[in-house]
Amino acid sequence: MRKKRLIPLLLLKDGLLVRSQKFKTHQVIGNPMSTVSRFLDWDIDELIILDISTEKNKNDLRRDDLYQNYRSNKIYDLLKATSKFCFVPLTFGGGIKKISQIEKLLLSGADKVSLNTHAFLKPSLIEESAKKFGSQSIVISIDVKLINGKYIVFISNGLINTNVELKSWIKLAENSGAGEILLNSIDRDGTSKGFDKKMMNIIPNNFSIPIILCGGAGRKTDFSDLLKEKKLSGVAAANIFHFQEQSYLHIKKHCLEKKINLRSINLEKKYFERLPSYKKNEALKLIKKRIILKKSKFVNKKNYDVRWCKSCVYPSISAAPLDFDDKGVCTGCLISKQKKKIDVNDWRKRENVLKSLFKHKNSSQNYDCVIAVSGGKDSYFQTHYLKHTLKLNPLLVTYDGNNWTDVGWRNMNKMKDVFKCDHIIVRPSTDILIKLNKLGFLIMGDMNWHAHVGIMTVPMAIAAKYKIPFVFYGEHGYLDISGQFSLSDFPEVTYRDRLEHFARGYEWNFFVGIDQITSKDMEIWKYPSDKEIFELNLRGLFLGNYIYWEANQHINLVVKKYDFEVSKKPFDRTYRTMSNLDDMHENGVHDYLKFIKFGYGRATDHACKDIRSGILSRKEAIKLVKKYDHVKPSDLKRWLNYTNFSEKEFDEIADTFRDSRVWEKKKNKWEKKIIK
Repeated sequence: MRKKRLIPLLLLKDGLLVRSQKFKTHQVIGNPMSTVSRFLDWDIDELIILDISTEKNKNDLRRDDLYQNYRSNKIYDLLKATSKFCFVPLTFGGGIKKISQIEKLLLSGADKVSLNTHAFLKPSLIEESAKKFGSQSIVISIDVKLINGKYIVFISNGLINTNVELKSWIKLAENSGAGEILLNSIDRDGTSKGFDKKMMNIIPNNFSIPIILCGGAGRKTDFSDLLKEKKLSGVAAANIFHFQEQSYLHIKKHCLEKKINLRSINLEKKYFERLPSYKKNEALKLIKKRIILKKSKFVNKKNYDVRWCKSCVYPSISAAPLDFDDKGVCTGCLISKQKKKIDVNDWRKRENVLKSLFKHKNSSQNYDCVIAVSGGKDSYFQTHYLKHTLKLNPLLVTYDGNNWTDVGWRNMNKMKDVFKCDHIIVRPSTDILIKLNKLGFLIMGDMNWHAHVGIMTVPMAIAAKYKIPFVFYGEHGYLDISGQFSLSDFPEVTYRDRLEHFARGYEWNFFVGIDQITSKDMEIWKYPSDKEIFELNLRGLFLGNYIYWEANQHINLVVKKYDFEVSKKPFDRTYRTMSNLDDMHENGVHDYLKFIKFGYGRATDHACKDIRSGILSRKEAIKLVKKYDHVKPSDLKRWLNYTNFSEKEFDEIADTFRDSRVWEKKKNKWEKKIIK
């Protein structure tokens, strides 16, 4: 019997990997190359890559402060780069109109090509390509929506209703010589509600070519249930494989246990080396690049129009990737509105999912979970909830980045007493921290690389060491700020997310060999191995996925119940005094660099949260943004002394990171596009 296939599907837009929801919103996930390499390491059955870029939306949205070993938005370049290390069947599609394009894709490394809109508009394209390249090379991708009880075909990335029923189109595709059909459910796309099984009833029993179904996967059982369907050759999915660590391995293992006829995986094999490789002297070249850019002329991209959300004050050029709907509202605001619509019963169901993880606690285990704590308001609320509501025995773990405010230090140190919890604080040497501060600033314009990566690494490493299967963080920052994920995704901590977003693509080994830094020096920033993660089923969970999260409510609770201290001294760059007390530079010089890069800062972040909470109007928020975002902070003096930089050197290097879509230089002064 022919084995069925479990296939990851990657969506690309303008050269970047995106997640999709009902074909309408597309949020940037990151660099496709790191995701492809992770999938291939997991011994996947096949890989499908679809490019949904259009000439209308074509922009280069990549950032100068991120490391990407793939720097082109040309599809053929990506395909060539992927095919060098892809040893499984690879299907590539998107915007294919001509036989010559198919030939070029196949020559560039694709094993199969996926045709959609232009195959529908011109079915002879299927016949001609099948004759020239063989039916086995031609996949017809069909986007389908249920309308008035009928499955209707849509084209042009799901935008145009053809009024043609699915049954007639797949029969025509089969007769024209197609070798395979990929069915995509628009209704289920990105919802995590499960595959549309009823769609399979439309397929004739005598249909002769393989069928792959895609859209809606949210649980392991979605795959095992669907793969029992005799008409199906395989299933494809996108989002679920991005948001849970090693989900492909766990889903395939689950399906094999359910006796699904899949290609087996050898879970006992030696685990792969996951560290990215960097070119020799790459870091030194990037540092040299900054020196060169200091002397070069700044060129503004005047043809790019910055957009601002019509509801909050986020710009389209942002550190946290966001998208806009047809009304000009950003995905962060859309997710916030969705969150408010979730009723009490739905939140109770989410909370019950969380509680179910601890139904059978191991009585011999000292700790039920690790909580990553900085000593901030979120740390206090997490510990309060997990300790007193769920009745767990947590181990508190803190990464010490050596940048404490006085009040932050006091809050953190008294957590062990007010919660009666054990507390591990991991403190890197000051010497290595100073070196990483310098290198982070010079290479990526972020002196706090060490802190971002540290907090996402140390708690996971401690959990792996003590065999504690759960690590808790507060809310997922990108889901909350920019709506990068949906509320149905339940994103967890993954190695890929840590590498691409928290580490900006720079893994610990990038710094080895610079300024006499050794592998031993970087021990604290080394993430648990894939073998450790898989065998323990180690999961990093965001509490905000399971309970309603509102920081303005939490602060009142932790102040009243635990005497949590807010800053009595106002911050230079934001009006809030309750956030980022563990690191004086997060609200200060680190955030100032974000303003230098993208033209907005912490006041914008806080104002957007407060607009969504109903505390601020947009008009009031704009006033606060104009008051705070541009301010050069007083903590810069401390950092300059700490790292032995002069302010002139700092300004010159910082200026090289200015995004040319936001800034322009007029008469030796920097000007940015004004919020509208």
